[in-house]
Amino acid sequence: MNHSFLKYNDSRAAALLLHCALGIMLLGALVTYFTAGRGYIHLRQGKPQNTYTLEDEITQRALPFDIRLVLFEIEYHSGTEQPADFISFLQVDGQMCQVSMNKIHVYRHYRLCQFSYDSDEMGTILLVSHDPWGIGITYTGYLLLGISMLWLLFLRIGWKGLCALLLPTAALWFYISQMNPMTPILRTPMLALHVSVIMISYLLLLFIAITSAIGIASKKQRKRLYRWNVKLLYPAVFMLAAGIFIGAVWANISWGRYWGWDPKETCALITLFVYAVPMHRKSLPFFAKPLKFHWYGLLAFLSVLITFLGVSFLMGGMHSYL
Repeated sequence: MNHSFLKYNDSRAAALLLHCALGIMLLGALVTYFTAGRGYIHLRQGKPQNTYTLEDEITQRALPFDIRLVLFEIEYHSGTEQPADFISFLQVDGQMCQVSMNKIHVYRHYRLCQFSYDSDEMGTILLVSHDPWGIGITYTGYLLLGISMLWLLFLRIGWKGLCALLLPTAALWFYISQMNPMTPILRTPMLALHVSVIMISYLLLLFIAITSAIGIASKKQRKRLYRWNVKLLYPAVFMLAAGIFIGAVWANISWGRYWGWDPKETCALITLFVYAVPMHRKSLPFFAKPLKFHWYGLLAFLSVLITFLGVSFLMGGMHSYL
């Protein structure tokens, strides 16, 4: 009895931490929205500059230091004419540094990201992001979210179940990270982790859909499969959430922003909301009934199919691979 009581209290504390983490992330997003500046700076070799243009393409904003392009260079994949990386060698406030794809330079809370370059390779365009307060708040929320999700997973599936989830994810991450994509922006371990975590989540959601279909057809197996799916729902949803937020961190590192409302990003977020609903079974008695839960688990997989396939075939966007 005491063990069950302690576990119940731990579960409530972990759930409270998770919701607080989401609130902190929202606060960070609001701080970024109201206080951050984001724009572009066009540099020509040897010409210092101390202003950048905001995203409205009109407003000029001063930098508290000078930036000078010393050299721009393109590295190519061996034996091909496909770019492997774009590198800007800069002098920032008198100090040498370099900015390349997936490698930013941070100075006095200004983040410089490689964005584009001039066709004569004598100039570069950098994305400039100034967010001195929002990033710290948002990343604190991410950290607390990760802790709370691991805590809840431990309470729901135990260490053995947690290891059984993390080991194949690590194996898939290692496999994907060994690939050598031709597009420079994709050459990062963050991409491999982002894809690996989401793919494991999709596999779990597929399993839930299959067992839900069996539970609908078989009255004898319905309750047993219901218990399985309720337990599997937590790692599936948390892995999807982790994959989305890892992608947001990668986007912030690469492009200076967490979210672009790309069709696949938006559909993935909708899918997360769809599957988060049945996690609140105590508040929503509908999901406490095995047959109704199975029907929801089966139909909800349509959101995964739209996210995984529909975006590429119908919506396009930067996540489209066709």
